[in-house]
Amino acid sequence: MSRVDAGTRTPVSRPATRPRAKKVTAPQDRLTQRKLFFRRVRRSVKPGLWVLGIICVLVVGSEMIRSLPTAAPAPQQQVVQRPAGGGMGGLAGLGAALGLRINNIEILGAKETDSGDLLQAIGVHDGDPSLGFSLTQVQQRAEQLGAVQTATVERVLPGTLIVTVTERAAYAIWQTGGNGTPAKFELIDKAGNVIANQDAAAAKRREPWLMLITGADAPQNAQTLMTELQGAPTVLSHVAAAERVDELRWNLILKNQTVVKLPELGEPDAIAELANLQTSMQLLDRPVEVIDLRLPGRLVVRPYPPAAPPSKPDHKEEHT
Repeated sequence: MSRVDAGTRTPVSRPATRPRAKKVTAPQDRLTQRKLFFRRVRRSVKPGLWVLGIICVLVVGSEMIRSLPTAAPAPQQQVVQRPAGGGMGGLAGLGAALGLRINNIEILGAKETDSGDLLQAIGVHDGDPSLGFSLTQVQQRAEQLGAVQTATVERVLPGTLIVTVTERAAYAIWQTGGNGTPAKFELIDKAGNVIANQDAAAAKRREPWLMLITGADAPQNAQTLMTELQGAPTVLSHVAAAERVDELRWNLILKNQTVVKLPELGEPDAIAELANLQTSMQLLDRPVEVIDLRLPGRLVVRPYPPAAPPSKPDHKEEHT
């Protein structure tokens, strides 16, 4: 029998360790495009909801403060009566509840138009809903004023209304009346339209170059005459007024009261001839009563009639 060394140990065999099985996770379904879209919408809406909530709190608070009773207006203040309703339905009422009310009306370009008439035509007052009126209707009402040619209306939220006005430029002064009726003086624009509610005398002081015209169809023909006279400045500087005769032709009344009779046809040539006569012989400065240019190629000048000699006293003796 073999001896076994006491110091030697026999190795003990151990079973081999098995590798740990990995945890298998269940596969997840991929998000569809629709779910991704709604997820993004929810994320983007949350900040907006917070902002909207804060705005609502502020608006409600301001409305509560405004609804508190206030002291009666001072006697010198003017209380404006607003029309009933005020356009408070639907979107206008919602906007008004959120604080969208008119608090500033700006009028630009109105120099000669009466501001009271313009504000009345606009028809919008402080405190009215900013969305409670039509910009087109405001524009149409403003353009119905005689002095207003065009109007542009802008609404700037929350509470500003801007009305920009282009006024009609005065072109001449039209005199009507006569034959027993009182004379009336009205301003007309370049197109011959009457500019209503304007002071012709004040316009003449402001713009001395405005010419006085008479005749039923004078406003419709004034632009043509003025264009021809502007081409002959030496003649225009002597003209004080123009008279339309029988709706056919013009008479020019000079500043020295001389009457220049223009022809029915060939009016520009007659004015050019008049300018040449002024250059060559200063005809327009001479004291004559009539300068007749109605006949082509002929010039008729009629001087003032000589003054009548003073009557001699009657020296007949009375016999008793």
